[in-house]
Amino acid sequence: MDATTLAVIAGVIALLGVASVLALARRRPQPLGLCAVVLPGVVVAGATLVAVVPVASAARISQVFAVGHLAYLVTGIALPAVGVALFIGGVLRGARWPVWIVAAVLLIPAPLTWYGTHVAPYRLTVERAEVPLHPGRTGTGAVRVGVLSDLQTGHVGAHERRAVRMLLALDPDIIVIPGDLHQGSDAGFERELPAFRQLLGQLEAPGGVYAVRGDTDRGDDLDRLVAGTGVEILDYDVATVEVGDRTVRLGGSGWRWAGPEASDLITELEAGDPGDVRLLLAHRPDVVLRLPASADVDLTIAGHTHGGQIAVPFYGPVFGSTRLPRAQVSGGLHEVADNPLFVSSGVGMVRIDAPQVRLFTRPAVGLIVLR
Repeated sequence: MDATTLAVIAGVIALLGVASVLALARRRPQPLGLCAVVLPGVVVAGATLVAVVPVASAARISQVFAVGHLAYLVTGIALPAVGVALFIGGVLRGARWPVWIVAAVLLIPAPLTWYGTHVAPYRLTVERAEVPLHPGRTGTGAVRVGVLSDLQTGHVGAHERRAVRMLLALDPDIIVIPGDLHQGSDAGFERELPAFRQLLGQLEAPGGVYAVRGDTDRGDDLDRLVAGTGVEILDYDVATVEVGDRTVRLGGSGWRWAGPEASDLITELEAGDPGDVRLLLAHRPDVVLRLPASADVDLTIAGHTHGGQIAVPFYGPVFGSTRLPRAQVSGGLHEVADNPLFVSSGVGMVRIDAPQVRLFTRPAVGLIVLR
């Protein structure tokens, strides 16, 4: 079930709520009272519950995402519409003070959801972190790692091109892509393939550009997206690169963080010259749970969480899709069992059935300086 269908369902629910208010105002000559609040509330709640069953059963990606998207649309469309209707009914018939208060409260989600859908997802920023290297590492120069995570879009537009420009302006020594580049239909993938290749072809760094597969990188999608570009895919293997007077070993883990491939990768990454800088690149940050405490890995870099995509002030990320604590879902540098972890907030957001919104967690490219 796509976003358009969900929006239509939410619109119908909004019309039912508005109709119940206007019908009540038309039949009652006295000022609107408690019934004008309760009746549309029951209508909207009942219609939403009735809609949840077909929405959840028809969802292709996740029932939780689909139901969450419907709830978001009802909150942003249906409830404010009922609030407007209460105001109109109050003006026409008069209203007791509780009705005015409820109407004002119902209007609050409208600007918030508009901002979360049309403004906040495009307020790109740079997440920066500095990570001290193990004193036994050979060399003295800093290693600058640029992070471009979770474009997760069906269309390459100004937002995605700006993210690449911002990343390149940071002058990284190495660029890493923790997966989830495209999300959309098969037809959309074919249509956008040239634009993706043109975008990714702009990525250049002295130490190379490396990517791992994310949840939305189905089949050979990632291989086709990077074909003809300078991006190298790391499929549970290790690349070794020279950056100034440093030797960097970079291991790449896809979304299957719990399987034997991830364990074998970590073993391989920790082997070799103890003077090498060791970086673990993954899509899901959960891979850090596979590391022993104080592992001989300088940093794990991951994406996937979008910083929670929606965060509540003084509470933190609402969603995470990870086994890590909520505090570690948010973007930036964290520590898990004495192992440094950088989680990118990502550039894009979940598409298709999920609510396409960001609130209080800005999209970002990353720059990590290891020294």
